Amino acid sequence: MRKKQLKQIKEENKNMDSFQYCTLQEPPKEAKAKSLGNSRKKRALVHYSKTWPSRSTLKIAFMDNPTPEHKKKIIAAAERWLPYISLKFEFVEGAEGHIRISTEGVGNSSFLGTDALEMFPDTPTMWLGIDPEHEDFETVVTHEFGHALGAMHEHQHPKAQIPWNKENVYNYYQNRPLHPLSPGQVDDNIFTPFNDADALYLPYDRKSIMHHPISNNLTLGNWANPINREISEKDKELMRLIYPR
Repeated sequence: MRKKQLKQIKEENKNMDSFQYCTLQEPPKEAKAKSLGNSRKKRALVHYSKTWPSRSTLKIAFMDNPTPEHKKKIIAAAERWLPYISLKFEFVEGAEGHIRISTEGVGNSSFLGTDALEMFPDTPTMWLGIDPEHEDFETVVTHEFGHALGAMHEHQHPKAQIPWNKENVYNYYQNRPLHPLSPGQVDDNIFTPFNDADALYLPYDRKSIMHHPISNNLTLGNWANPINREISEKDKELMRLIYPR
């Protein structure tokens, strides 16, 4: 019965398996922080304490020499955020960057905003293992750069109230072929909501590019959410609030 259930979950989540959404990374406790400017203490859907100083320039380094075409696609996806923020991006080669990208491996993940400054300077802070020819390459890279700007997963919004089928969710994420997650990682990246008592956020946005796609068999009742490939209007509004011009 369990094998049959797993087979059904995998079949119904083919598109989600190919989409390759990420996990958020946490800096190790022994990492030392470097300063780019003043930090703020309040938190939000975009965490104030992890946002970059407004009107600053982020140096973004490619650590493993992707091809010019691969790099061009990453830059184009990252720059989708620029019309809505007061930051500038400067793309460089090597390990000298506030954000450091590795394109090796198959996983996609990023540190949250200025958590990247707590990592040792010769290590990546963002991993983009998705094939540049993948149909959702742009969407995944845009999502990861949303995390790098401080944005959390929208499905963890404290007002989301998604009717999760937790057993199916654990089974799906533990057994997916690309980038499987442990139960603890599922809790951290799927179920655990933002701290409502210490947050400032816009209303829950099912259209956010920071929202994972959710198939109906991962929830109770008739609830599902598609892959969001565009930066939503609320995503734009929130970024304008966090990084005012």
